[in-house]
Amino acid sequence: MSQFESLEERQAHMIIRYRKLKIEKSERIDDKIIYYLSKGSEKLIMFCVLGQKTIGISYLRELKDLIDKEEASRGIMVGSGKYTYSSKSFAEEHGLELIPPTIPAFDIFEHELVPYHEIISEEERAQILEKYHAKPYQFPWIKSSDPISIILGAQPGDIIRIVGKSETAGKYESYRYVVKESEK
Repeated sequence: MSQFESLEERQAHMIIRYRKLKIEKSERIDDKIIYYLSKGSEKLIMFCVLGQKTIGISYLRELKDLIDKEEASRGIMVGSGKYTYSSKSFAEEHGLELIPPTIPAFDIFEHELVPYHEIISEEERAQILEKYHAKPYQFPWIKSSDPISIILGAQPGDIIRIVGKSETAGKYESYRYVVKESEK
């Protein structure tokens, strides 16, 4: 059994872990948990909405107000309910990230068939492109809506390194180019 009580908390903590975010503080208020996060000098706010079937614009307005108040650079909304059309529009307009409710609550990276994934840095990107004499779009594609991309926080244009083990090949590395949903 997980140390986190709800599905939404497990999803939030998986995202925090794999995006290498640091929890500065957290607070539970009614049906939500607010995480104040950082990554280097960047400040983020994550709202974890608990047990709601529908996540409306009011939650996103509250998140946006808190981002402005705390002078954070980004906001992330986690919930197991469906997002309303107006909440999706508001999020897109204000640059808020909506984590879809379809993200697994279990740690997919701990499954024996899922190899290690990471977003490579700009320096590594340049080295890989030169090594393989390739343009980024020539690597196999992975959608930005793929659960792996969402958990890692990969954006279109990023390259993900995959390191796995094979009985025949030993350790191997492969790469995926992150594309928007409509590109594939």
